[in-house]
Order: sequence, then C-alpha cells, then structure tokens
Amino acid sequence: MGRPKGGAAAASKKPRAKPKQRGGVDFKKYKHKVGRKLPPPKNTTNTEIKSKMIVLPEQSMASERAGMAVNKRGLTLRELLQQTVHYNPKVRRAALNGIKDLVTKHPAELKLHKVAMIEKLQERICDSDKVVRESLYTILQSLIFPSLKEDNAISTRSTLSLLMANVLNGMTHLSMDIQLMAFRFLELVVLNFPSSFPRHAEQAFNNFVAVLSNDRIHLQDKSKLNSVLTGLGHCLSLVARATENDDASNRPVHNLSTRELWKPTLDEDNSGSSTFVTSNVLTKLQNLIQILVNSIEVAASEICAKPANDAPSSEALLSALHCLDLICRIFVREAKKPQMEFGRTKTLFGPDWLNSSVLVYLKKLWGVKRLFHEKGDDRFFIFNLKIAEIFLCLRTSVDDTMFSAEELCQFVSSLFSKAKVLRNKDLMETHLGPLITCIPGLISNAADDSKGYLLEAFTDAFRDSSVDCKLILPYLDAVGEMLLPEKSGITFTEHDSGISEYRSTWINELPGILLQSVDKAPTVTKVVLELLLRIGQYFPTLECENLRPIAQLFGTKSSSGMVELGPFIYLPHDCQELAIACLYYFSNLLPDITEPLACCCLSDKLEPLILFRIVEVLQSTYKAGNLQITEQLSFLSLLMARFDVNRGMSCTQEDARKISNWNTFKALNHLILTSLSEMGDGSLVLELIWNNLSNEIARKPSPHNINGLFRIIVTLDAATNKLMDEDVIKLIAGYLVDAARDLSKTIEVGFQSDKTRLFQYFIKPCRIMFEQNDKLLCCTLEMLKSFASGNDHIFSSVSNLDYPRELSQRVCIVTTILVFLCNDQRLHRNLSLSKTVIKGILHYIRHQMDSNVPDVTYGEKQTLKFAFEQLKTKALQLNCWDRSELEGLSSTT
Repeated sequence: MGRPKGGAAAASKKPRAKPKQRGGVDFKKYKHKVGRKLPPPKNTTNTEIKSKMIVLPEQSMASERAGMAVNKRGLTLRELLQQTVHYNPKVRRAALNGIKDLVTKHPAELKLHKVAMIEKLQERICDSDKVVRESLYTILQSLIFPSLKEDNAISTRSTLSLLMANVLNGMTHLSMDIQLMAFRFLELVVLNFPSSFPRHAEQAFNNFVAVLSNDRIHLQDKSKLNSVLTGLGHCLSLVARATENDDASNRPVHNLSTRELWKPTLDEDNSGSSTFVTSNVLTKLQNLIQILVNSIEVAASEICAKPANDAPSSEALLSALHCLDLICRIFVREAKKPQMEFGRTKTLFGPDWLNSSVLVYLKKLWGVKRLFHEKGDDRFFIFNLKIAEIFLCLRTSVDDTMFSAEELCQFVSSLFSKAKVLRNKDLMETHLGPLITCIPGLISNAADDSKGYLLEAFTDAFRDSSVDCKLILPYLDAVGEMLLPEKSGITFTEHDSGISEYRSTWINELPGILLQSVDKAPTVTKVVLELLLRIGQYFPTLECENLRPIAQLFGTKSSSGMVELGPFIYLPHDCQELAIACLYYFSNLLPDITEPLACCCLSDKLEPLILFRIVEVLQSTYKAGNLQITEQLSFLSLLMARFDVNRGMSCTQEDARKISNWNTFKALNHLILTSLSEMGDGSLVLELIWNNLSNEIARKPSPHNINGLFRIIVTLDAATNKLMDEDVIKLIAGYLVDAARDLSKTIEVGFQSDKTRLFQYFIKPCRIMFEQNDKLLCCTLEMLKSFASGNDHIFSSVSNLDYPRELSQRVCIVTTILVFLCNDQRLHRNLSLSKTVIKGILHYIRHQMDSNVPDVTYGEKQTLKFAFEQLKTKALQLNCWDRSELEGLSSTT
C-alpha cells in the first residue's frame, strides 16, 4: 500500500518561492489618495473633433423645383398622382387632398393636365377606402368636370368612355359600399355629360336591375337606396327626353301645346340618343317596373306603420315613384310609335303588350293609393300626387275594365281639394304642377257625369292660386288648352255641357291675374296677354263686359278727371305688342281705353315704335267697323295737339338732330294725316273733327302742335269756310309772327339757310290755306298790318312770348312773312287781290321813315328803309300794280 497523499505531510511542505525578475521595472506604481483627479495617461490618443458650419446658397432639389406648381407640401402634380396608387390608404388620402390644394392654387395645371388626371384618378373609383372614394367624388364634381365641360365634346369622348368603363366596373363590385358609390359616380357623369350615357345605357340599366333586386340594398341606410334611385331617375330622364324629341319631330308644329312650345331646348350634344330605345333597354325597363312596384308596396307599408316621420324612407319612396312615372311615359310613347320600327315585330312593345305586361304590375300601385288616402299627413298627399301622375300618363292606354275612369276623376278631384288645406305650400307647388297639365286630357276623355266635380275642383284651385305662385303657369296652360282645343289637339265639342259653363269663369279671372302680375310676376304677364289674344281670335263674339278691368292696364281716371297712367308704359316691348294686339279683338273695351291709351302715347317713356303701332292698330280696328269714327278722330286729334315736342321754333336743324322726339313727331304727323285721308270725304271728316280741333286750338298748344292741326285742316279741306272765324284768323296771324320772329333778325344780312328751311316748314300749311281761300289771306294780312302798327292786343303769341316793342322789329317780322309769301308763285293771284293791304303796309313804313316822326332813331330808320325796299321789290313782282299807284312811294328820307 502506498502512503496516502496530503494530510500532515502535505501541509507541512512549504510552497516554492518565485524567482525574482531580472532587469529594470516596466511600470512604476503610484499610490494615490482617494478623491484626487488622475492625470491622463501619457500614451492616450486625443479623440476631440472640431467642425465648422458650411452654408450652401441653394440645395439641388430646390433648384429643380424652381417655378414649378407644387402644393403646400412641395409636391408636384406628377408626384401626387403617383401617390394615389400607394398601398397605404392614408397616403392616398393625402395625395388626393394635395391634388385639390394644388389645382386650387394653380388653375392652369388643371386646364393642362385634366385628361391625365382623369386617366389616373379613375382607378380610385373602386378604392377600398371610403374616404378616398369620397375625396375623388368631390374633386370630380367641383374641379375636373366643370373644367372638362368647357372643352369640345368630341375631344373628351374617349376620356369619358374610359371613365364610364370604370364606373360600370364598380357597379358590379363585390363590396356593396363600392357598388353604391359607383352609382353615385354614374349620376355625376350623367348630369354633367348626358351624351356619354347612350352607348352604355343597356349595361347601366342591367346594373340597376341587379342592385335593386339584391335584398342587401334594402338592409342598407335608406339614404343610400335613395341615392341609387336618384341616379336611376336621371338616366331615365335622358331616355324619356330622347323619346319625347323623337315623338315631337314627327308631329306638325300646330299640334304642339303651349306648354311644349315653352319647353327649353337642350344645348348639349345629343348624339347617340336614338340608340336609347332598343328592345334590350325596354326589357330592362320592364324588369325595373316589377322591382319598383314591389319596392313601393313594401316601403309604403313600412312608412304607414311607423308613427314618426322617416325622412330617408319617404325620399326613397318618392324617388321610386318618380322613376316609375318616367318608365311609364317611355312605354306610352313607344307604344304609340309605328310598328316595325327599330326592327321590332308588330306584337312586341305595342299597345297590347302595354296592357298585358305593364299594367298588370300597376294594380298593386292602385291599392297603395288607397292606403295613402287614409292618411292625413302632407307626405302621403305628395305620394298620391305622384301615383295620380302615373295613372294620368297611362289614361289613354288603360282599359276601363282595369281602372275606372270615374274613379280616377274622383281621385284627382280629391287631390285638388286636399291641396287647398295643405300646410307645406312649397311642397305643393313642386309636385302639383305635373298633375295640372294632365287635366285637359283627363276631362276630354271623361264622361259628362264624371267631369263635373273635377272641373269644379280645378276651377276653385285656379281661383285660389296667387300670381306669384309657381303653379299659376301650369293653371294658365291648362285653361288655354281647354279654351282653345285646336291649339293643343284635344277635342271638345262646341257646346260641351261639362265645360262650357266654366269657360266664362276662367276668362273672367284673367284681367285680375294680368293686373296683379305686372309687379309680382312679369313672366306671367306675357303668358296672360298671349292667352287673351288667342281667346280674342278664337271667340270673336265674346262678351267683354267682365274684361273691362283690362283698361286699368293703360290708366285710370281719378275723381278730378285727371288720367293716371297705368303699368302699360313700363311693360317689356313684347308685352306691349301683345297688349296692343288685344285691343283689335276686344274693341268693345275701346271707349273706356281710348283716353288712357292716348295719355300713354303722349308719355315720353313710350318707345316710338309702340306709339306708331297703337295708331296702326286703332286705324285697323276702325276700318274693320269695330271703332266709331268719332272716337278715332278724337284720338288722332288729341295726339296731334298734345304731343310734346322738345324743340322751339327758333331751333336750328343742327340742334334738332340732338332732340330725339322731333323726328318722332314728324313720323307721327305723317301717320295721322294718312289715317285721316283714308276715312272718306275730307269735308265730311273735317266737319266731324272740327269741334275737337277748335277745343284743342283754344288751349293754345305749342307752335309745333298748331302746325300739326293746320296740316289736318289742309289734308281734309283747305278751302273750308270754318277758317274765317275771327279767333282762327287771330291764331293764324299770331302763329306766323312767332314763326318769323327769329328769322327776321337777319333780314339785313340775309336769311340763314337752316332757319329758312324751318320757317318754310312752319308756314307751309298756311300757304296752302291762303292759296285755297283768298279772303282768309286778306284778313290775315289785315291782322299783320295792325301788328306792324303796334296794335297787337287783338291777338296773342301762341308761344306765350312777349312781342317786341321796337317798331323796326315788328316791321321786319311782317316784311319777312310777306317776302316768303310773295316768293310762292301760286299765291300771286290771291296776293294781288289783297294789294290794298300790302300798299297800306308800305305807306305805313314810308311814313315811319319820315324825319318828322318822333321816337324813331336813325338806326331804326335804316332798318325800316331796308325792309321797305325788300317789300316794295317783292310787291312789284305781283304784276298787279299801276305805276301811278307806287309813284308817291320813295325810300328817300
């Protein structure tokens, strides 16, 4: 056995000592005190870095974007469009918002790149994010589409076709939210670009059928369902409009009603509208009828069961009824078209098909009507209005066995009665109009025992309607169709027992509507005047007693006898023309209208063309035997005597050009004289008009008006003895003095040409009267002799001016008149008969030139000398003097 290791032997063994190092010490150890900072080692490396800022004048990215259009984040349109396809929906949202910000700040970018924007953004129609889809809808609606509409329709057609393809793709998406949003996009495109719809109509209606047949849409919010139905309504409106245009293009113009003639025309491109009406489209619409009727029936039950008003459900139901009405109108027009059109067979989509296929579904709608009729709320009344509108559209194609015409009349009359107590008048005005336009057709096809209560309800509603109501135009249109059936194509018998008793009631309401509409509804004024004109043409023997308030349109006579002008002078030009034309057909009203009408003619606010038109119409009325000659003569004399001419007798031709109504009065003068010459024997006409002329002359009108009255006398009978009245002679003498007053001032230097022409214009009627009546000439010269001698109290100035007191001026005036009279060769014979008066004037002038006469200055004598020589020279040209008669007359002083 060996000895065990360890133990005491091992413990007693000492450890071996380490050998000592040889050589020097590598590191010297120091003992440091606690808390003392150690110096850095000698072999450490200094790692401190010192730097300075470098400032660059510009960055490379900034230099590249200088002058470029960017949004507030500094992104260009290209970068934003690229971000719209980012996988992160937040980035896509920000990109769309950035595009909206950029095109708002830089509209030029939108004009240049809108096509590229549509091509890129249309991919977002089916985006999974709702906010992205809504943002895209806003950008298209408010920015891109308004700018795109300014371009040529042909250049944007390819872009819109691509957009429609994406919209139609979205309408078949698996996600219901994307589907419903795609229908909103379709509505937006159709509203802005109707011409893009026809090529995609069949596929669009197929998608409408698919989505409305899906029960999931009825589980959605009713506002979303209403959005789909609203889009469907816009698409159906385009189809209905296209079929209506096709129908109108095949009808003669005289069969169009007033309402159809008033409809505005479309400005947009309607190319491709004929592709609407295909058999496939009509089949889709037939499927929609069944779907819509079932939807209406279910919605009606739900709404009636709810105690509170459900606005989204009510709006969806109303939209469904509107769509159903449009489809029915399309089918009715298609059924009326000739067969074999568009390759259709004789049995497909004809009248028989309409009765057997379409009307079967509408029986349920008749039951819904009864359900609504039991309710008293306004919304149920609106629902029944739309239902009534649908059945009125189908009335010509509905058999009495399916829907009773009498029951339909009772239903419509109950709606008119209900409308009077309706609380929401704005709602009534919006929805009652289409029902009113159907009344004439309904009454024409109804039996006599059925139309009575309908006519009574319609007449009461027509009376209660105000002129500023939106329904007044449909009411007037319906009244016009029933009063004038040949204009609308609706036939009424001449003595229709059901309608004849209401005609006078409707006509009697028109004057009141006319007078109220002038201030409140100017558009109604024209419609009423057109209707009155057509009534006057169609009923020439109409009793006009109840139409006398029309006279207030022209003016009213106050208790003091003054005429206050009516609103006629403020009407538009076309309304004034219509009102004047009505006077021809309602001639029984003229005795009450003539004086106010004349006052309107004398107003400076009336256009000259309307003034001339009034004179022409009254003259035509007189020729037709519908106006008394005394009334026409009174009217014409009143115009001639009181028309206000803004021109004095001393006004030159140059000044006259600046005055608007000078030429107007000359044209009126000619028109009046022409009218008088057409009335028969002039002497007899003058006998009838003389009292009017005398009364107007006694009022001392202006020289222009007296000139016109003198021209009337000359036109009718210049040789009449009525001119020998002393007052008339005084008027003629005073008129000549006033006419020559201004011209005589230049007698010494020569007459001015423009003043000479004006004076000749004024004395022309007097020269004609003097030629026909030598006694009148002699008496007038006696008056002028008295005037020259200073005895002017026997007559007064027609211009209400004071006569000159200087003798020389009086002599110059008389000399001027005699010189111009002597210049007319046709007056020489009659002037020779008055040579005694002329000689007396010469003797008087010669006597005043005598140096022994006091108060005559040297200058005046020189003027008298010049006048004397001129008058003496002209007097010698008469060839009626003996030399001995003038030997004693000399100009020497």
